[in-house]
Amino acid sequence: MNDPFTSAIRSIGQNISKIAGGENPLFAPQLANLFGFNLPGVPIVSARDYFLTQMESWNTSIPINTQWIVIIDKYPKCINTAILQGLERVDGDKKGFDINRAVSILTSYPLQNITGCIFAQGVDIPTDSLTVGSVNIQNHAGYTPAPIAGDRVYPNQLTMQFLETNTSFTDFVLRPWVIAASHFGFVARDPANRSESIKNVKANVTILQFTRTFRGIAMIPRKIWRFYNCCPIEIGSRSMGYDDASSLTEGRGLMSTKWVYSHYTLETNFYFPLVSIIDRISKGTLPSILAPLSKNLDIRGIF
Repeated sequence: MNDPFTSAIRSIGQNISKIAGGENPLFAPQLANLFGFNLPGVPIVSARDYFLTQMESWNTSIPINTQWIVIIDKYPKCINTAILQGLERVDGDKKGFDINRAVSILTSYPLQNITGCIFAQGVDIPTDSLTVGSVNIQNHAGYTPAPIAGDRVYPNQLTMQFLETNTSFTDFVLRPWVIAASHFGFVARDPANRSESIKNVKANVTILQFTRTFRGIAMIPRKIWRFYNCCPIEIGSRSMGYDDASSLTEGRGLMSTKWVYSHYTLETNFYFPLVSIIDRISKGTLPSILAPLSKNLDIRGIF
């Protein structure tokens, strides 16, 4: 990796020597910007080249925003036919809310764990902000009031969009989940007591945002969002029609859902040795992410 600062230091003597010869225009950048010399000089560092060089580093490279997955752990046991039919009004033949087969398929390992929930098509990470006020002082003349911190604005709602398929994940898993939550509430349940634990409607949701490493090496999570004690609280409406134009623009049938949670955490990736890699980058023993892996590079020392 090129080191613009090393090149600049080597040429500092040449730049200063050119001042007497009038080769350095007065409007050129100041050496003081980098080295503390209050002397006009030619640009010793190309801002463009330096920016592009740094963008080749793993730490400062631009991630791909479409690389993410959602993992919903331990779907509530109350999402089943017997409980839903006991809670809701159904017809005499007991076909209403007969969801066991659909739930078994839609929450199976291949559809939920290999690449996360394959039905998840969009996630809106909630905001986190702080209200700010000011000290109310009478007759403060020309002095501006100092800002004071107020309450933390904590929305506690996570929005996710899911793909509509023949066996609808939103209508046969999430909708019964909302119904069960409305009956059982969010109270704590004893996990050791089966009659109580089956009424637990909460689950943790993990969102992993991935990024590239090197050619031929799998992507790794760069950020891990963990939302605890989650429960869907709203299944968005949907419309159907015979208009071809609307079916093309809305053909994927994305269903918006809202989830409540108790708290969240944000983590860096948990199995990528960033400290070791940054150290090797600084020593010039690791290629940039834009360069192919060298045949002589032993990646066992990296991962």
